[in-house]
Amino acid sequence: MNQTAGQDERRLVRKLLTYWLRISGDRAFPTLSDIDPDQIADIWDSCFLLDTSQNRDFPYFQYLGPSLAKYSGVLLSGKTDWAMTLLDKAVQNFKEAVEKKVPVLVEDNLVRYDGRLILFRAVMLPLSDDGETINYIVGAANGRVAEE
Repeated sequence: MNQTAGQDERRLVRKLLTYWLRISGDRAFPTLSDIDPDQIADIWDSCFLLDTSQNRDFPYFQYLGPSLAKYSGVLLSGKTDWAMTLLDKAVQNFKEAVEKKVPVLVEDNLVRYDGRLILFRAVMLPLSDDGETINYIVGAANGRVAEE
């Protein structure tokens, strides 16, 4: 296994979490306006912003990094649903971040529609403009096909 690829996946999640903690300061959550893409320019292409005030039942992307766009077309195999993509998997538990008001880490081995194994990580971090209601989530995701 390529150790560098695995480390890069962990670094992305850790880097965004560290940034989120720093901009939170002494507050429970940072606000959307606290997010400065220039401060995390090296990972911003792998980040997303969900607007949870638009729809609490379905993720509404306010921003989707160009590196994540490729995940919207990667279908996963399933027992009954072959329509789930890696991007769907990355934000599948966004309600947990909203309801529990905590960071949510997704770390999984997934099987693509063609049977290839994907090692995948994502993080979702709540944002609040009033310090109480989670109205946005900033997140990051990446993955790689496991070596044969």
